[in-house]
Amino acid sequence: MGSELQRLVDALGHSLKRNVSVDDPTMHQIAFSSHVYEPIDLLRQRTILRKDLPAEVAAWLRSAGAFNARGPLRPPLNEGIGGTEQRLCLPIRRNGQLVGFLWILEGETGLSDVELATALGAADSLAVVMQREQLAGELHRAQARELTTELIFASEASARRAAAEKLLEAELFVPNEPLFVLVVSLHAGRRAMSDEERGALEARLDGTGRRLSERRHLGLARRDHGLLVLSDRDPLIGGRARDGLCQDLLADLVRDLPGTAPLIGVGDVVDDLADACRSHRDAERAARVARLVDGLGTIVRADQLGVYGVLARIPEEELSASSVPRGLLDLLSSGAKGKQLIDTLEAYLENAGDGPATAEQLFVHRTTLYYRLQRIEELTGARLSNGGDRLAFHLGLKIATLLGLRSASADEPVRRTP
Repeated sequence: MGSELQRLVDALGHSLKRNVSVDDPTMHQIAFSSHVYEPIDLLRQRTILRKDLPAEVAAWLRSAGAFNARGPLRPPLNEGIGGTEQRLCLPIRRNGQLVGFLWILEGETGLSDVELATALGAADSLAVVMQREQLAGELHRAQARELTTELIFASEASARRAAAEKLLEAELFVPNEPLFVLVVSLHAGRRAMSDEERGALEARLDGTGRRLSERRHLGLARRDHGLLVLSDRDPLIGGRARDGLCQDLLADLVRDLPGTAPLIGVGDVVDDLADACRSHRDAERAARVARLVDGLGTIVRADQLGVYGVLARIPEEELSASSVPRGLLDLLSSGAKGKQLIDTLEAYLENAGDGPATAEQLFVHRTTLYYRLQRIEELTGARLSNGGDRLAFHLGLKIATLLGLRSASADEPVRRTP
């Protein structure tokens, strides 16, 4: 935020001999005075360190009426969130539009009438500066969104290169650093998000960006997913901080959007901004496979997919039930008994045909295992002693998983693609 806003905040704090801060309309802190005066409580310290408000703090302010207030407001103290000192909230409005909040830490001694008049005058000055900077910021973000859309989704490589050059020229992204893409998915398949879901996701992507270094991130909310383009050299997400960033984003989305199942796909690192679309495709595949394969978790890297990563590169229109061996497809369609045999077959193939290890994994006697394998051969026509048949069935099981055929109810036959 510009120096003019900071100058106004410092001047007001000095005039009132109080600690002062300013939030934008989403309660993201954009300016604060130095800790020169008393009192100071834990809530002020936390918000300055985080630069945003935890959900419980936002809920406290919302219940106190801060978002609807037309004049000065004093929220009740709340020791549970560290708000042990009295605050005065002045909504900052310009032509009736809320552009932010001015916070003054009063403590036990409230502002005098003269001091309150000074604060209200400062709020008017802040409104002019903040609206101007918000308009400039929105133009800046609109340019970044437009160029990011071209960078990731343009069909021609020349258009993607042009978008990368414009992003660098406009200083919207740092040059000469490797990067990767995160894809955030809320629903299975390509189901479109509702307006509420998309708005909440966009806000959380913006909030995540505020935790990162300047010019080292780009965010975008699409019809069915969100994405972040991130520098691999950003010191703020080095080491375990990267996983923490993803975990926090997922936790926020779960809390904001109950009923959704958010997960994150992480693309491979690329060296050139113009190649960000490749990392995006990797991340999309990781998110798609994570929906279908049990045990991958909710934060999945493209390099964790194994054979699923290879199969997921096949165009979706080319990957159909006809890609699954006919005998295996029959087994998939045969209800609860078929499911037991499918589970046995998968365990046997995953254990490279090791009978004792498979029996131990399934908690069955070896005789039972070999009986089931014999039944599989009888029902499918496969010879499990043949390496080619084993490979075909192993890949067939993976393809069936990617197609969602194995997620069908045991009582509901699999629907075959003609």
